[in-house]
Amino acid sequence: MDKKVQLNNEEKMDGFLVDRSRQSAMRELKLTLKNDVVFRSVFRRSKKGLQGLLGALLNAPPESIRDIEFLDTHLDQEYPEDKEGILDLRILCQNKRHINIEMQMYHVNYWEDRSLFYNSKLFVSSVRKGEDYRNAKACIHIGILDFTLFPDQREFYSIHKIANVKTGRIYSDKLAFHVVELSKLKQASETERGTDVYRWARLISAGSIQEMKTLAKGDEYMKETVDTFEDFSLDDEERYRAFRREMAIMDRKAEMKDAYEDGMEQGIEQGVEQGKKELVLNMLRSGISIEKIASMANLSVDRIREWDKMADQS
Repeated sequence: MDKKVQLNNEEKMDGFLVDRSRQSAMRELKLTLKNDVVFRSVFRRSKKGLQGLLGALLNAPPESIRDIEFLDTHLDQEYPEDKEGILDLRILCQNKRHINIEMQMYHVNYWEDRSLFYNSKLFVSSVRKGEDYRNAKACIHIGILDFTLFPDQREFYSIHKIANVKTGRIYSDKLAFHVVELSKLKQASETERGTDVYRWARLISAGSIQEMKTLAKGDEYMKETVDTFEDFSLDDEERYRAFRREMAIMDRKAEMKDAYEDGMEQGIEQGVEQGKKELVLNMLRSGISIEKIASMANLSVDRIREWDKMADQS
C-alpha cells in the first residue's frame, strides 16, 4: 500500500497509529462534560458556549457576556509559604468581573472553605499594587458539583453572598458564590425545570452525545458546546489526559469507601471496580496500547488481558 494512502487511512494518536475504523469506538468512550479536563477544554475552545453557560448562571442574556478573557489558572502566591490555588476556568469578563468556574466530580470536604479561599485570592489579586481598593473587581466563584453539598436544601442551584444576619442586607456585591448541585436535578421543581440553568446542568450531566444533542436542540449556544465536545472526543492528547483524570477519580472514590458504613463497603468497592473495568476496555477498543493503559490504571497487563478475554466471551 502506498505510504501516503496508509497515512490517510490512519490517525496518529499519542505515539501510535489508530485505524479510522476505530473512530466510532472513540466516540463512544465514556467521557462527559463532568470530567474537569473535558469541561475546561471545551469551554476554553467554545467562547459562544461559555457565553451561554455564563448567561444562564448570571441571569443575563448570553449576547451581553462580551470581552471574555481567559486568565492564568494559577493564582499568585505572595509569599513562598502561601497555599497555591489552581482553578479550572478563570475568566475576566468585560474587564469588570473575575469569574472562576470549577467542575468537581467527587466529594470534597470543606468545599465552602475551599471556595472562600479561591475567591478571596481572586479578589486580592484583582487589585494591583498602588491601586485604590475601590478598583477591586467583583469576584464570582461558581462550583458545579457532582455531589450534594447542602443535604438540607432542596434547590439544585443557589447563590450566596456576605450579608447582615438580621436584615439580609448585602454587605458587598463584590464577593459571590454560586453552587450547582448536579445530584439534585431529578428533584427539581417545575419552575426550576423551566430555567436555563437547569438545561445547562442537564447538558453537563448528560451521559451520551445523543442525549446532549437532544438537550441542545433549538439553542445555538448549547449546540456550539456540543459540537466542540464532539471535536474534543477526537483530540488524542487531551482525551488521554481526560482518561487519566477519570482513573484518578475512580481511585479517589475507592479510597473514600472506608468513610462509609462497613455493610456498604463491599458494594461500593465492586461498583468502583466495575467502572474501572469498563473504562479500561473502552480505552483498549479505541487503540490505546495495553502497556499505556496498565501504567495509567495501575493494573497489570495480565489483569487487563483477563478482562478483555472475559468481555469477548460474554
